[in-house]
Amino acid sequence: MRRPHRDFVGYGGAPPKFQWPGGKRLALSLVVNYEEGSEHSHPVDRTVEGVGEFLPVDVAARDVGNESAYEYGPRVAVWRILDTFRKSGVKATFFATAEALQGNVGAAKAIVGAGHEICDHGLRWTEHYRYTRKREKKMIKRSVELIEGITGKKPVGFYAREPSVNTIEIVQELGNFIYDSDSYSDDLPYRYQGKGILILPYTPDANDFHFQSPMHRFANSSDFFEYLKDTFDVLHEEAQSTPRMMSVGLHCRVIGRPGRIVALRRFLSYISGYGDVWVATREQIARHWLEVVEPSL
Repeated sequence: MRRPHRDFVGYGGAPPKFQWPGGKRLALSLVVNYEEGSEHSHPVDRTVEGVGEFLPVDVAARDVGNESAYEYGPRVAVWRILDTFRKSGVKATFFATAEALQGNVGAAKAIVGAGHEICDHGLRWTEHYRYTRKREKKMIKRSVELIEGITGKKPVGFYAREPSVNTIEIVQELGNFIYDSDSYSDDLPYRYQGKGILILPYTPDANDFHFQSPMHRFANSSDFFEYLKDTFDVLHEEAQSTPRMMSVGLHCRVIGRPGRIVALRRFLSYISGYGDVWVATREQIARHWLEVVEPSL
């Protein structure tokens, strides 16, 4: 049986020698998933959304309660998050589904107007492995068109959440993308299969997703803050010899709740005391890598 290509080696004991801009040692990417309104909904895609503040309804029907919890994201939470970023003077990347941006164009324009990046998170919250290759390409092209129409710019990054075996090839074919984040395999950017599109790894663990049902790994803001702090401390220590990249995964409807935003604010205050940390959008990180670290590829 032919095994699929997988890379278990990576950089190994010989990571690339480089510096982040200004001699910074650790690049920190803050990612806010903006997807509320495009989650699974039985009337739309015949699937009851299974992730939320509580367990989903146990019948094939519309889950009105879970919908309202998601609606908190664009109605209230995104504004609290934007205000937090503004006060801390940092820029983030928003993994945004096109349909979610359509649901609140005012919020979409506020995100872009504040200098944050919009990364294409697909048309809606559909697992891409469910698509045929032809349909997946059509859906991604449509998401690009909608995002450009709302924000005035084609997205340069892509994150499917649940990619298919075809996702990377499609993203490369479309031409507007310079990076993809559908990987959790490294602490540094790398080229897909050595020479393809740039991969900016994301994080499954330093992620507020774990506040949600059915995970419930974080019980309160202190849990999340301590995990972010521990992750940062280890990567920052390692970065003194080899530069590193850290991602923080956030979701409007999750971190934007009053009792959870505290964790983000504490973390941003904590890292502000480090002068060798570059808080950057994923586009900024990708362009530095492509223009300075690996300009010949």
